[in-house]
Amino acid sequence: MNKDKRQQIIQLTIIGLLVIGISILHYQTPTMKWQYHLVYMQAYFIPIILAAFQFGVRGGLGTAIVVCLIYLPHIMLQWGGLIETNLMRFMQLILFLVLGYLTGLKAEGERNEKEQHRKAAEDLKEALRLQQRQTEQISEMEQQLRAADRLAIVGELAASLAHEVRNPLGGIQGAAEILKKKIPKEAPESEFVQIQLNEIQRLNQVVESYLQLAKKETVYFQIIDLRKILINSLRLLRLSAGNKNITLETHFTDQKKILVQGDALQLQQVILNITLNAIQAIKDSGKISFDLDVGKDGKEVVLRISDTGPGIPSYQSARLFDPFFTTKTEGTGLGLAIVKRIIEKHEGKVWFETSSQGTSFFVSLPCVKDLNHIS
Repeated sequence: MNKDKRQQIIQLTIIGLLVIGISILHYQTPTMKWQYHLVYMQAYFIPIILAAFQFGVRGGLGTAIVVCLIYLPHIMLQWGGLIETNLMRFMQLILFLVLGYLTGLKAEGERNEKEQHRKAAEDLKEALRLQQRQTEQISEMEQQLRAADRLAIVGELAASLAHEVRNPLGGIQGAAEILKKKIPKEAPESEFVQIQLNEIQRLNQVVESYLQLAKKETVYFQIIDLRKILINSLRLLRLSAGNKNITLETHFTDQKKILVQGDALQLQQVILNITLNAIQAIKDSGKISFDLDVGKDGKEVVLRISDTGPGIPSYQSARLFDPFFTTKTEGTGLGLAIVKRIIEKHEGKVWFETSSQGTSFFVSLPCVKDLNHIS
C-alpha cells in the first residue's frame, strides 16, 4: 500500500470516528438537555468540512448524507418527529447537505487551481530547461563556426605553405643529401648534415599536417573489417612502442569480423594518431591496450585505446580536440583535431576518459551487419 492510500484511510477513519462519536452523544444525551444537543448538532460541521476539503464534493456531500441518515432517527424517535417543533433540526439537515456540497465544490476548485499552477510551474521549468539546451546548442554551434573559421585560415596558410615552403625545403634537402654523400661518415661535419636532414624531415611533417587538416579529401566509403585495419595498424606501431619498452595488448578475437562503412586509410590514421599520442604520453615503459567489440544494442562498434600514462590534466581536457592545441614542445596540435574530423565524417563519436592511472580514448562507429560485403 502506497503512502497516499494509507493517508486516505487514516483520514476516512478520523471522519468516521467523529461522526459516530457525535451521534452517540446525541442518542445518549436526554432531550431535556437541549443546550448540549445544539452543540452536538453544530459539531457535525467538523467531519463534513474535513471530508469536503480532503475528498471534494463526494466527500463533503457523502458525509452530510451519512450524518442526515444517522441524525434523522434521533429527530423522529427522541424528539417526536413533528415539523413544527423540530423545524430547526430539519433545516439543520438541509444545511448539512448544502454545506457539504458547497465546501466540496470550493475545495475541488482550489485543488484544480493548485494543480493548474503546478502544471504551469512544470511547463515553465521544462521551457527553461529547453531554453538552456538551446543556449548550449547555440554556444556549441558558435564554437564550431569559430573552429571552421580557423580551419579556413589554415586552408589559406596551407596553400601558401605548399608553394612557399615545400619547394625550398625540397631544394635544401636535396643539397643536404648531396653534401652527406661527399662528406666522409667519420668527419665531424657529417653529424651536422644529418641533423639538418632530420630537421628538414620534421618541417616536412609539420607542413603535411597543416595540409592534411585543411584540404578537402575525397572519402572512399565501403564496408570494411575494422578488426583487420586495427591489426595492420598495430604492425606499424610496434617499432615505435618497442623503442620505449611499451607493450601493445589486444583484447579481441582475430576470427570475429567487425564491419563498418568507411574509408580504410582514414580510419587507420585515427588509430595511428591516438596510439602515437599514447606512446608519447608514457614516459619510460608501460602498456597500451586495444579493445574492439560491437555495442550491446548491436548498432555501433566501439574501439577503446587505453594507456598507462599519467593522464590528462583537467585544465587541458576541454581543449584536447581543438586545432593547434598541444602540450608538446614539438607538436602541432593537429593530430586529435584530424581524428575528430575523420570520425565526424563517418557519423561516429570520439571521446576520452582520464585519471592519474591513464587515459582511454573511445571511438564509436555505426555497425554493419551484412557479412556478405567485405572489401
